[in-house]
Amino acid sequence: MKSKFRKSAWVVIIVMIGLLGLTAATIASDIDWPWSSEPGTVFSAPGEKAQIDEVKLQPDDNGYTGPAPKAVGEVLMPSAEGQDQTVNWDALIPESAPDRKSTDADLNWSGFHYYNVTGSALRPRDSSVEWASDSTGRCLYMTAGDNSRIFNLHLDIPHGARIDYLRLFYYDTSSANSTAWVTRYDDVGGVQDLSFVSSADTTGYDTAVSSLIEHVVDNIDYSYLLNWRPNETGSTMMLCGLRVAYRLP
Repeated sequence: MKSKFRKSAWVVIIVMIGLLGLTAATIASDIDWPWSSEPGTVFSAPGEKAQIDEVKLQPDDNGYTGPAPKAVGEVLMPSAEGQDQTVNWDALIPESAPDRKSTDADLNWSGFHYYNVTGSALRPRDSSVEWASDSTGRCLYMTAGDNSRIFNLHLDIPHGARIDYLRLFYYDTSSANSTAWVTRYDDVGGVQDLSFVSSADTTGYDTAVSSLIEHVVDNIDYSYLLNWRPNETGSTMMLCGLRVAYRLP
């Protein structure tokens, strides 16, 4: 009798344990577990769940078709911090300047194309000198060293184009004159200066243009450089830019 009672008790205990397990599983399925890895679920705080139907595209994603974001607040100018003066270079170039765009080009050549270089892009050929740029980041000037040293930069003009003019954009309040020119080098050490243009004693910003060059570019046998010699130390003489006017065949 006792044996049967003991067996019945064990059966009841096992059944109760099973029922308790099923109840616990049911309750657990309704809990928002913060470590869930269910796809499409994100959490902003423990126990808080938000369903995502699909990944939203951002304005810089391919396939985005929503509205473009609008600029808010002040427009920053990190490349020209402290800029307090804007120079209207076009106003300094006369309408009659030979390197102005026109439609009266030679029938064998196109109208003018331009290759522009900012002054601060040039670097010295000699590492013994020091230089800086103005607050706009455009104009370059020498701060220490021999001011007859040359600053230069590669000139990338299409093969077969014809270089007609070199224009110098500068700031000059000194008694000296800076000089800019185009040079070509061959593969065996030969060098030829193609044109020159100089600044003039002025009261500030100005521009000057070279005489007519009419040099046809040969990038197969030569390489070309833009050059500038300040002839003055300090910000009273600054190179603000160089512009090459060229025509295509």
